[in-house]
Amino acid sequence: MGLFDGIDLNKLFDTESDYGKKHTFGPVTDELIERAEKTMGYRIPASYRELLEYRNGGAISDELDESWLCEIYGISPDPGSWNGLEAMFDNWKNEWEYPDIGIPFGETASAGHDMYYMDFRVVDENGEPRIIRIDNELDNEEHYVADNLMDFIRLILRNEEIKEKPLN
Repeated sequence: MGLFDGIDLNKLFDTESDYGKKHTFGPVTDELIERAEKTMGYRIPASYRELLEYRNGGAISDELDESWLCEIYGISPDPGSWNGLEAMFDNWKNEWEYPDIGIPFGETASAGHDMYYMDFRVVDENGEPRIIRIDNELDNEEHYVADNLMDFIRLILRNEEIKEKPLN
């Protein structure tokens, strides 16, 4: 039984357009996951691993236009590949000075001015981090979005405006 049972992940990603295809990498392997974890210093939670095994990153379907989410990062065979998890982790942390609190996994339509993060400061009983949105333009203001990645994906698939709660 998977963590995403009952969630139709087929509706989540843009699998048809060239843009959608170019933001997806080949199958994820244990070696890729171990390398990414070592590079970032964070363990990839079971939910993210399961999502990467379903589809190793990709652009979000245009039909889900009420959300700010436009892409979920996958793990590239080349750790320096643009739009790959490791390169983007380094970019957001070192170039944009996002806080080192977890894994930035979801790019928004703002092209980096705010990001969805797996926030490891708060994890549930299964070790799943909460999901927050960090607004880089507002001094890295944090907004609670969901208790975990599964709840976040459910919110995205509802295609409704996400009701966030400010954290700071």
